[in-house]
Amino acid sequence: MISILRHEIAQWLLDIVDWLLSAVGLHDKTYAQETLYVILVMIITLGISYSLRKLVLFITQRLPVFSKNRWVEHIKKLGTLESCSKFIAPAVFLGLVPFAFTYESLTLYIIQKIAIIYLIITLAIAVCAILKLEWVIFNEIKNTKNLPLEGILNMCRGIVWLIAVILIVSVLINESPFSLLAGIGALSAVLLLIFKDSILGLVATIQLSSNDMIRKGDWIVVDGTSVNGNVLDVTLSSVKVKNWDNTTAILSPYKLISGSFVNWRGMFDTGARRIESCIYIDPCSVSPSTAELFSAISKKYPIMLKQIEEASAAGGLALTKAPQQSGMATNLGLYRAYMFTYLRAHPRIAQNEWLLVNLQPEVEFGIPVRIYCYSNVTSWVEYVQISDEVIEHFFSVTKDFELDLCNYNSFTNKIIAANSAPTSIKSTNAPSTSFLANS
Repeated sequence: MISILRHEIAQWLLDIVDWLLSAVGLHDKTYAQETLYVILVMIITLGISYSLRKLVLFITQRLPVFSKNRWVEHIKKLGTLESCSKFIAPAVFLGLVPFAFTYESLTLYIIQKIAIIYLIITLAIAVCAILKLEWVIFNEIKNTKNLPLEGILNMCRGIVWLIAVILIVSVLINESPFSLLAGIGALSAVLLLIFKDSILGLVATIQLSSNDMIRKGDWIVVDGTSVNGNVLDVTLSSVKVKNWDNTTAILSPYKLISGSFVNWRGMFDTGARRIESCIYIDPCSVSPSTAELFSAISKKYPIMLKQIEEASAAGGLALTKAPQQSGMATNLGLYRAYMFTYLRAHPRIAQNEWLLVNLQPEVEFGIPVRIYCYSNVTSWVEYVQISDEVIEHFFSVTKDFELDLCNYNSFTNKIIAANSAPTSIKSTNAPSTSFLANS
């Protein structure tokens, strides 16, 4: 049926061509007949392609069932319909053009070759447009983890265009595509060498996506490089990262797989960001706690009142009622107990994470008191504000606990003074207990 219709259309076009040529006195010119026929076929095929595209657009825009459909919205946005409709013109042209030529016409042979190549290109464009549409829909609906799947899309596009190139070359040299594939197989070693980076990038992208190692928006730090920022895009050949200094870094996906990198996504997912710092105490200022010190601290810092009362009820300074009270026999222990209690009561400290206040081995800067906790915010600005506020507060209250902060210069001066005095200064070793909590 289609063959009969095609023949009737071709005969109708030939009649029009003969009538036009007769009107100008060129009805006996074969080249004129062929040229005019080809022009008419091109006009008709372009008109059919344009009309079909407009008809489908009219239907999808006017009918309610299509107007609110997500697929139709993406088809409009991506221009999928325009890309897919491009193959109609060369397909219709190939069906109608042979009727004006003899079977062995060289002109027909050249025209058909050009039309077939154009048809292959438009089919490749249509397939790539459909793949793009599928990827956008999948990325929007099912890719809830925001996995970098665009590299796989690019791989599929590359395969489509590789097939298209093989078909075009086979058309130009009149050889079977399978013969070309056999020749490509013989050159596989050379091709692997040429496309080594692309192949490694493909494998790396698949590993990154399947293992959920990296997503768009992740904050990553790559060892041995200046990369430190948010991932903007992950493709088959590159990973684009916007560093915190607003520079853009480009690196190969294989770089991430072959080396090591830090992904801070887990920190944002948990909603807790670690605070770790040390306050250095002069060992010469550590002394046994006194009733006067307990009284002064309980009045100035009411949050310590309960612990101090329990310590007094326990019979002096040998406290054994609770782990967080066991180190209050010295002013340094009382200071650490206050730090722990303060962190426990702080509204911006995560109470479901590790919270630790303990002593580190003594160094030339004094006795390090380590604060180890987590803020319940992950935003950089807020995190820095909370961290600074906590550390500054602990610095400011050391005098209330009859403790001195220590730095390298002050410690060195005291050592010099001790060496010049008749008797040497002996440092007081603080208790090795720590204040620790973890839910």
